Amino acid sequence: MSEETWAGVRDRIQRLAALSGSESVFGARGHGFRLGPVMEEEQLRSLETALGVDLPAQYRSFLLQVGAGGAGPDYGLVTPVLGDSGWQWRGVGLAHSGQPTTAELAGRPFVAEALQKELDALDAQEPKSEAYATDEAFHQAFTAWDARYEELYDAQEAGVVFLSEQGCGYSSLLVMTGPHAGAVWEDSRPADCGIVATGHDFAQWYMRWLVRTEQQLDGTSPMPGTRNRD
Repeated sequence: MSEETWAGVRDRIQRLAALSGSESVFGARGHGFRLGPVMEEEQLRSLETALGVDLPAQYRSFLLQVGAGGAGPDYGLVTPVLGDSGWQWRGVGLAHSGQPTTAELAGRPFVAEALQKELDALDAQEPKSEAYATDEAFHQAFTAWDARYEELYDAQEAGVVFLSEQGCGYSSLLVMTGPHAGAVWEDSRPADCGIVATGHDFAQWYMRWLVRTEQQLDGTSPMPGTRNRD
């Protein structure tokens, strides 16, 4: 099924790059409708060894058939690259590269939902200066509270790849582990909304973008839901 999903997709994206007005598509200045080369099976096996889990099937077949990264929703897809420190996802060739992700972090359990509940509870416990007899006591309490908050906040990033930068601190994430593996979630923490499910798997997320972009540039229908974070 994945092979059928990606049939002809690389050619369709290369066609978009040549169309008039392609630079007006949200995020196009970030990726220029350029795709990186496809990956080899041997590379994917090495990446999966570093992850400790198999890549989500749809994403794996995309890497094999379409490209390692580049053109895609918002400012484009990050690319898995092997460097001196091991496998990482980085914004190769992207103007807005976003946050890199190590394979070690992406291979950890995805527990963002449970951690969000802890963060919400902790948020309600933020120390208030009027509750402390001295400034020093308040400072100590706040420092300890803030350190725990940052620890939980950062731990939400385990088990995902920062897949695509949306702008203004928002990102699309691909879940790599657990029952949600293969699903695209959104990092809405800049709006204090946590990391939330989009309801789309990787193929749905990518193909929705491709079809909308084709409709916009071909003039077959209006572009719904135009993004405004550019």
